[in-house]
Amino acid sequence: MKLFIGKFSKHNPDQIKRKYYSAGAEGSPWYGEVEVGDYVYASYKGNIIGLWKATEYTEMDNPVNPRDKGVLRFEEIKRFKDVNTTNDFTRYKHFIHNLNLVNKSTKSVKSLGFIPIKTTSKCPHPKDIEFKNNGINIYIALDDADIEYKDGDIRVTINNLDEMRIKQIEQFYDGSFNTYKEFNDLYEERNKEDGKYTIRELKQYSIEDNATNKKKFLISVIGGLEKSGYFKVANPIKLYDNLLVGRKRTYTPSQSNEKEDTSNLNKSTLHLNNQSEDESGYEEYADLLNFNANMILYGPPGTGKTYATEKIIDTFEKKHFNSNSNFEQAESEKRVKYITFHQSYSYEEFIEGIRPVIDSNQNDEIGYKIENGVFKEHSINAGKEIIKNQNNAHYVDMINSDSTVWKISLGKRNDNSIYQECIYTNQIAIHFENQDFSEMTYDDILNSLDSSEFGDNPTQNANTIDAFVNKISNGDIVMVYDSRETVRMIGVVKGEYEYEEGRDTYRHRRNVEWFKDLEYPINILKYNNNKALTMKTIYSLSKRISIPNVVDMILEHTKNKTTEDNKQIKPYYMVIDEINRGNISKIFGELITLIEDDKRGKLKIYLPYSKKEFTVPNNLYIIGTMNTADRSIATIDTALRRRFTFVEVEPDSSVLSESDNPIINDTVDLKKLLDLINKKIVNRFDRDHRIGHAYLMGIASLDDLYNTWYFKILPLLSEYFYNDVDSLIYIVGNKFYNKNGNVNFLSTSTQSNGKSEFEEQLVSLYFEDNHE
Repeated sequence: MKLFIGKFSKHNPDQIKRKYYSAGAEGSPWYGEVEVGDYVYASYKGNIIGLWKATEYTEMDNPVNPRDKGVLRFEEIKRFKDVNTTNDFTRYKHFIHNLNLVNKSTKSVKSLGFIPIKTTSKCPHPKDIEFKNNGINIYIALDDADIEYKDGDIRVTINNLDEMRIKQIEQFYDGSFNTYKEFNDLYEERNKEDGKYTIRELKQYSIEDNATNKKKFLISVIGGLEKSGYFKVANPIKLYDNLLVGRKRTYTPSQSNEKEDTSNLNKSTLHLNNQSEDESGYEEYADLLNFNANMILYGPPGTGKTYATEKIIDTFEKKHFNSNSNFEQAESEKRVKYITFHQSYSYEEFIEGIRPVIDSNQNDEIGYKIENGVFKEHSINAGKEIIKNQNNAHYVDMINSDSTVWKISLGKRNDNSIYQECIYTNQIAIHFENQDFSEMTYDDILNSLDSSEFGDNPTQNANTIDAFVNKISNGDIVMVYDSRETVRMIGVVKGEYEYEEGRDTYRHRRNVEWFKDLEYPINILKYNNNKALTMKTIYSLSKRISIPNVVDMILEHTKNKTTEDNKQIKPYYMVIDEINRGNISKIFGELITLIEDDKRGKLKIYLPYSKKEFTVPNNLYIIGTMNTADRSIATIDTALRRRFTFVEVEPDSSVLSESDNPIINDTVDLKKLLDLINKKIVNRFDRDHRIGHAYLMGIASLDDLYNTWYFKILPLLSEYFYNDVDSLIYIVGNKFYNKNGNVNFLSTSTQSNGKSEFEEQLVSLYFEDNHE
């Protein structure tokens, strides 16, 4: 008989109701090593709901995995109430605190739903285990800290307050400490000698690494050590994540070929089809985004709408684009763009507008130019994906909205030798005097030509050389002159200027990737505003020809494009935070029509400033977030509402139990506190003004809760119920507000009963409500 914790997704409640786990036939890695007769503690929504016994591997119809009916069935041996997985289960005194217990038991582990639990020799039979009041305490403490330890307690011993270096990890038994091998080995394994940072150093690195939750935890640890000589860790998983693993790096796609770092197991996957347990809940929304490319997430503040956008994108990438892709990869490829609407946000910032510019060549005079807005820029970048296929994907990726379109002549009139050579060698080339122009500015080039064979007309030639050497950039488009109306090749620049000494002529070169699979020549007259091309060696066409024009040309003249090629098209995402705070009709303008599914990529309109055609590509997805406490969803423009799907994101207190620290100081149950406050807000106000679970996430100590309560939650409630003292007192009691509506700051000092006045009042709120 073996003992496991089984992690059951909240998105598949049928498994809990009928007591089974659907992962296919016996032997699937999802079952781990569970055999018939083994005991499993079922973890659901962050709580241990019961002790189950495996009874048989069999087949049955189920909604979780309807294509594969193989399941493992259980019988319930014992039912539990209010046993939290992180606070109660993982701190049980007769469990051995190894990697399985402190990391895998609540996190996603690839292809594994059942985690084996090791026990001490004194552990009762699973049927006799009681978790409440049988947990150990974990401290980060100085040797001489004033703590009343009990058997089983663990201490991460710190050398001194100045350095705060970990000396050893120990466990208390029979009045003395001994090295706790499981934690100590974990720490040594994760931290080599040159990486054993002090707590203060880790805090500084957390800022550098943008590890917000880790920073908050370490600040609390440092504060506790400086104040009392110790910090009590409520959640061993937080200890592992934020201290024992040292300076943990986040997994990135570029590391995909390296050996998996087990310290990042929370980034692994835990769902059939290579999805994580967490992501399975976003599959429905990813499918909805695939159905309609425009979506708005709405809900009260602090409900994780921005986080949800990341998970939706992550799931969409894996399910509807490439199973090996994810949000981090899309973001690193600049396919995700974030903006925030506000009252003064304008059409000119979003689509296009006229911007003042200072011309340094004209005595710093102010001029004006038409610039793309953030949405138009992102649309252009997304649109280039349409021309990708398996042969050109590596260089189409270099094109972006800033790419300039250049006309270039290769060779002399009636002489194709240089042109043919350049096409063969994937280069562009110009012929001037045999002089290396590397590192030269325009003035340097002009001065060098004054005394050269081109001295009679140096300015025009300097402009040409300067364009070739300094102004052309990687990702720019080059079009090779064929006639006054046509070009005979289009390419993407992919190399810096090079001077090739060994050549007799045309020594000035740049590497290019050519679109060789197009039907040439291509007539560009209509894209060039009916202006004929000239024989000038190099000049920009970007005032008339845009990147979308280039995309149209390539699409129109591509030969033998296959269905398989379409799989190369990458999705792009525009995330608009606080979408309801801007004047949507004004900001979107004609875009309100272009974003419709049946108009995307088909309907083109002329924009008012640039007078150029614009369309929204099929592979650009718009996700907006909306705080219902700011403005009701009922005020959203009807035209916008018709074009978007709307997904409500509600406060979810179970998130606190599943992935955070739900019980503070072994007294305050944040889940119950949040549910109680929101219940009362709905009674006195409405559901749009509830408080999101994010307000209570990342709280590592009583001091953290104190700061959150007094400086985040109470000010928010005071804003909701301005000059309504009765409602404030109804929601949080008369100990936190006096009759005039002034805030009472309660003490966090421990009283004779082991609790502070602050803790007592918070507990009383949901305790009294449960006993009304």
